[in-house]
Amino acid sequence: MPLSSNSLIHLTKEKKSLIGILQENFKIHYCLEEITTRYGSIHIAVPMVSFCDIPLSEIKNHISKYGRYGLGLKKEWAIRNKLNPIFYLEKESELGSNIRSAFISIASNASEREKNRKVIDTMINLFQYMKNYQNDLVSRRKTIKNYRYNDEREWRYVPLKEDVKMYITKENFRTSDQKRIANNNISHLRLNFSPDDITYIFIEDESEINEFIDVLRSAKGKVYTQQQVEKLMTRIFTTTQIETDI
Repeated sequence: MPLSSNSLIHLTKEKKSLIGILQENFKIHYCLEEITTRYGSIHIAVPMVSFCDIPLSEIKNHISKYGRYGLGLKKEWAIRNKLNPIFYLEKESELGSNIRSAFISIASNASEREKNRKVIDTMINLFQYMKNYQNDLVSRRKTIKNYRYNDEREWRYVPLKEDVKMYITKENFRTSDQKRIANNNISHLRLNFSPDDITYIFIEDESEINEFIDVLRSAKGKVYTQQQVEKLMTRIFTTTQIETDI
């Protein structure tokens, strides 16, 4: 069985979030990332949309962590839209320490910072696509110690720096107001897809099928033809079914 899939999957906890995606494409949100190295951590909020590259048979382990609703999209769509697999970094590796030290050395010196603007931007771009191989997974409900992020095989979409602030420091992304303002500033940005790019629609149970068919028929920002609606009806999976049958 292959370890990766021909689809990338995005999961969300809220039904209304999936409806919003189907109607108006993916919104971009800042997400606070912690990258831990031997000699310290880097905390930055990165504008992104995240997906996992795992087969449908393995998705049940991620439903409980990331949500019971979602979409699968063709990998060709991802490549066309410049998504990229992220780079997993072992906390104790010499590489992680060297990357952090080099960035701090250049960024903390004003004259070096101006002279090496392109280098700094490239390093920030690297941090945007970086995550620890293993670290604690902290959510509102619980903390999973030593969670192996590498198992998610994450791909990310990050907007071009011309369209968005590349990152926000942890100090400026602490409060609900700071997060709201940051995300409001990029609320106009979208990661677009067409109905033909969709490989799966994940909903919680069968009682919601008719509701989501109505969503497709009456979508606001997107136009689903009757033929496309009929095709997508065959691509609806319930996460209850996945948990019990796959």
